Amino acid sequence: MTAPHLPHDIPLPPVPRGVVPLDLDLGTAAGHRLVLLSLERWDGWADLRFARIDVGATQRLTRRVPPAEAWAARSDGQDLTVFDAVGRGDRSFSNGEVRLVPAPAEGAVLQVAVQVAPGTDPLTGMIEL
Repeated sequence: MTAPHLPHDIPLPPVPRGVVPLDLDLGTAAGHRLVLLSLERWDGWADLRFARIDVGATQRLTRRVPPAEAWAARSDGQDLTVFDAVGRGDRSFSNGEVRLVPAPAEGAVLQVAVQVAPGTDPLTGMIEL
C-alpha cells in the first residue's frame, strides 16, 4: 500500500484514534469567516477540519481554501508540521482539512494561525483538546 499524501514514517494502514469536536470561530478576514470544526486523530498525524464562509468578501481568493503555507499550528508550545491542506467548495462556501504532524495529544493546548487572504493579518485561535 502506498500513500503519498501521508507522512512517510506512519504505520499503514492508518488507524483512526478519535475525533474532537471544536466549533472554534477564528473570525473574519477580507469577508471570509473561518471556523475550525473538528480534529481527527490518526496514527502519526491529525486532520484539522474547517469551514470557510463568504460573509461579504472584499477580496477573491486564489484557492477555495487557504493553502498549506498559510497555516501554522502548535501543540503545547511545540510547532507542528503542516503536511498538507486541501478542500472543496465554491466561492460562497468551502470546507477542507489541514494535515498536522504529529497529532496533538489528548488534553494538549492547540494554537492555530491561518492567513485566509493574502495581505491580511492571520486569524488565530487556541483550544484545549
